[in-house]
Order: sequence, then structure tokens, then C-alpha cells
Amino acid sequence: MNIKNTYIRIDQKISDSLKSLTKSQSKICIIVDNNDNFKGVLNDGDIRRALLEGKSLETKIDKIYNKKPITLKKNYNKELALKKLDDQGIDQAPIVDKKKVIGIFFKNKSLYQELKIPIVIMSGGLGTRLKPITIKLPKALIPIKKDPMLSSVIKNIKNYGFTNFILCTYYKNKMIKNYYKNGKILDISIKYVNEKKPLGTAGALSLLRNKITEKNFLLTNCDVLSQINYKNLLEFHIKNKADLTVATRKYVSQSQYGEINLKGIAIKNIVEKPKRDVIINAGIYVFKKNCLKFLKYNDHTDMNEFITKLIKKNKKVIAYPFYESWFDLGTKEQLKISKNYV
Repeated sequence: MNIKNTYIRIDQKISDSLKSLTKSQSKICIIVDNNDNFKGVLNDGDIRRALLEGKSLETKIDKIYNKKPITLKKNYNKELALKKLDDQGIDQAPIVDKKKVIGIFFKNKSLYQELKIPIVIMSGGLGTRLKPITIKLPKALIPIKKDPMLSSVIKNIKNYGFTNFILCTYYKNKMIKNYYKNGKILDISIKYVNEKKPLGTAGALSLLRNKITEKNFLLTNCDVLSQINYKNLLEFHIKNKADLTVATRKYVSQSQYGEINLKGIAIKNIVEKPKRDVIINAGIYVFKKNCLKFLKYNDHTDMNEFITKLIKKNKKVIAYPFYESWFDLGTKEQLKISKNYV
């Protein structure tokens, strides 16, 4: 790896650091001055925390980077370095010599076993928002360019090494099964769980209690197409020992109306169609299997209801903010826009 691919100047923005992370694939940015002298680090977690706190992609990194990170010297001891990183709960550290970064030390931690976890995809919706297309075709099989919607979702996930899939189906389930069969068409393994009646956005999970043997499973909807790093999401969930991790994304919401601000009955001002940044549930999750015991078997349950129940049960429910592309293919508008990005 070329160390300079990780370099970011202090006066650059969060958006610049994201480009660096994508280019280097190292999960860390090395912050340097104009003479390439080491100043600190910025990692994936720092960026996500900043976005959760309301910072934007235009925020300068000098406000969020770690000025006193863990570093290693040129002649470091590997065993002591591993202990140092373990004690701090971090996965990498720059190796610094005379104010210059000469390398990056990475823990040799493999998630190979965890990549065997099942990927559950909710594929049984009626696709009401996409009528009349869904009168004859299930939402999962609606084409985006050459591939069905569901194939695009699966391929994005498969790119991160996951090959074990479970499809929860209901509406026109035979069409989906006849198309994908056992998954060989996409070089993956597919099993099916069929709802006998509509069970809402979370109820089908109650049918999985005896079908999931791994400690964790990843869940998404067949109409959620994103470039989110699913491997990083899983790693984040495991590292934080969460019961449920919800992928969240900042979204700009604009009112259709002028907003009037009052003081008593006096109008102070009018803001025309104001915009607000809101954090939305992106429909991508990592669950611990033991969460399923809080679902009543074969009972209608919506996801927000289930998440609220887990919170009330004092389960650890956390957010994973991400900044990669995201489309809700369940709407005609987003479906049309997404075709330019697939």
C-alpha cells in the first residue's frame, strides 16, 4: 500500500477524507501538514461520530481528527503493539519516525468465520408504491437495467464476501423461487422462508428461530440498494457488542409549505419551504440471533415496533451512520434515479 494514499491535509474536508478511505481501503487517514509531518489520524469511526453529531461532509477535518492517537515507533515489538491496540480497542496505528509516517500497523484480525453469517432479505412485500408494475411482477424481480432489483442488492452484498442468503417471501413467492432457485445463478446459497400471511416488516423474522445457527445475522430489504460497506457494518456491530445495529443516513427533508414563526399571535417571519437534516433508518441491520425470542411466532410486527420493544427490554441498540450511496427502490422516483448509478 502506498502510505501517501492515506494522507489528508489539516485544511481539507470530511468529503476529502472519504475519498482517501475509499482509495486506500485502509480505514484510516493520516493527517499531515504541508511538509508531510505527522499531525494525527482520522478513522472511519471518527467520521461516523461526526456525522451523528450533525457535522456535514463540508466540515473541516481539523475539528474532528484525533490529535493524540496511539502510534508505534520504528523498532516496535509486534506482541506489545498488538496488546497496545487491543487495550485501546483499535485495529491500526501509524508507525512514526522523526515526525514522518513510515508505515501503518494493522491487527491481523480476520472476520472469515463471521462472513458465514446469513444475510436475510425481506422480499415479500406487495410493492403497493410501485403499482401498476407490481400487479404482474413481484417487487424483487422489477428490472434495473439488465438485472432484477433483488439481484443488484445481492451482488452488492456478495462483493464483501457474503454468500449465505435467506429470502423471506410472500407476494408472488413462486416467481421469486423459480427465478433464483438455490442461488446457483449468482454463485451463492439461497434458502427460503415463506409467509402464509403478511407479517409486516419484521414479523417474518419470527419464522427464522430454528433456521439461523450463527450468533449474528444481517438483514436488509429487497428494495434497498446501497454501496454501504457491509463488512465494516458487521465489524462495527461485533466490536460494540450490540444486540441490534441500525444503519442510519443523513437525509435532507424539505417542507412543501412556507413555515410561519409566531410570537403569540404576531407573525415574526416566514421561511419558504425550509430544509432540515434528519437521520433516517436505512433499512439495513445486524441482529444478534437472541433478539428473535422477543418476537411472537407468526405474528404481524413492524420493524419500528420491534426496535422499540428491544430498547424497552434494555437491549443494546446502536446506530451505524454511513455516507455511501443509498436508494429506496420502493418508490417510482428513486427507482428511476437509481438506474443511472447501477
